Amino acid sequence: MRDLRKRAVEGSLYMSLRRALSIVLSAAGMLYVTRVVGPENYGLFASVVGVYTFLTQVLGMGIRLYLVRCEEERLIETVHQAFWWLLGFSCLLTTTALCATGILGHLWIAEAQFLPVASAVWTGLPMFAATIVSQALLERALRYRRMAFIDMSAQVASYVVGIPMALGGYGVWALVGSFWAALLTNLLASYASSRYAPRWGWNWERLRDMLRYGFSQALSEWLYYAKNLAPALVLLPIAGKEAVGYFALAERLLNLLNFAQASIRGVTTSVLARVQNEPAKMLQVLYISPQAQILSLGGVSLLFVLGAWHLLPPLFGHQWDIRLTLITLAILVAEQLLTAIFSSQAQALYVVRQNHVVTKAALLFVLNLYLSTALLTRLAPLGYEAIGYAVASFLAHLPNNIFLHRGICRYIGRPRYGFNLVWAVALGITVCAPIAAYVPLLALGVFLLPHSRRALQELFAEVRSLRATQQGGT
Repeated sequence: MRDLRKRAVEGSLYMSLRRALSIVLSAAGMLYVTRVVGPENYGLFASVVGVYTFLTQVLGMGIRLYLVRCEEERLIETVHQAFWWLLGFSCLLTTTALCATGILGHLWIAEAQFLPVASAVWTGLPMFAATIVSQALLERALRYRRMAFIDMSAQVASYVVGIPMALGGYGVWALVGSFWAALLTNLLASYASSRYAPRWGWNWERLRDMLRYGFSQALSEWLYYAKNLAPALVLLPIAGKEAVGYFALAERLLNLLNFAQASIRGVTTSVLARVQNEPAKMLQVLYISPQAQILSLGGVSLLFVLGAWHLLPPLFGHQWDIRLTLITLAILVAEQLLTAIFSSQAQALYVVRQNHVVTKAALLFVLNLYLSTALLTRLAPLGYEAIGYAVASFLAHLPNNIFLHRGICRYIGRPRYGFNLVWAVALGITVCAPIAAYVPLLALGVFLLPHSRRALQELFAEVRSLRATQQGGT
């Protein structure tokens, strides 16, 4: 178990550090692109990408995790089968989505540019489908260093294309160009790194087993990621492109600040799969994994908000009310700090094949989200609809988190939270500091408590142990 923990910490640290370096480039690129295109163009693009993100979840159908968990002797044939299924299904899904948008889009989404932009973005689904297999092979081999490099390269490519187009006055199409540059870079680099060469292979029995497992997991993901349809289906028709733009910018800032999440969650899935028959070790992983996410997201977000409150408004210019974005961001960060704990629990339930628990939790979440979004968006004062949407998302997650906790208690064992929940709440309060005369900074006092110091010492000891092992040449 200790070897697995070291590999988990090593992979997480390396990917997090590489992605932290890429944030400098990404933040600079995003500043230029969003500042120039303005909130309305950014909102239109974000609503289209929200639907695209949902379509990628429908397309993926849990196949990546299936390949990560696949037995070694069946791997090659299964990988070929997955590739051809994903490619064919992605073409069918793209055609269906575009036809449905052409028929129904103008009945509810009264935006003339929605369909042209959607057509340009959604036709990238087959490219995304082709990347799933190569990414799964890299993750299966625990090649987190290479995965971090690919991710950084894709981000750089997106801004190399997007910034000149934005400055050239291409508006929303600069964002489309940036999207395609990242997509193609990710595709080419992942195949070059995995050295996977597709070969024809088709086996109905293997496909049925893959889809049976994938569908049971994918149903919960489809329900959960139906939240990405809300900006296009609810926020855009009710509040307009500008409100979507403010929320999308806050969400984009969150993704930049939460640079450690993807790497830590990827490592967590691999480690949980290896100890899936040992509940005690799984519970230990569920205790360790959220700590890194909470401390990294909370600490980085606090430093960012304290500086951005004063520095970003003049940088973004008169087109953006950046403080409205930062208030929305603070609510989203508080939500993610709590979600970090319970998303790891969802991963564990997937690994032990109790997908139905996650499905029910996701159904509960999406119903609450759409109801609360429609209500709070309409009740929010004019110009503050993005904040109403963020509050709706926060409230919708709370029952979902409780449901996942109960599932872990039933199928794996009683989870250990320690000071994880306390840290999440405290850091969620502190990111609101500029809004409330910096009084929320007093919540940082929880890290001075003896139990907090002990938990931090344990985590730092693990990192120091890993560093000593690396220096010894192991």
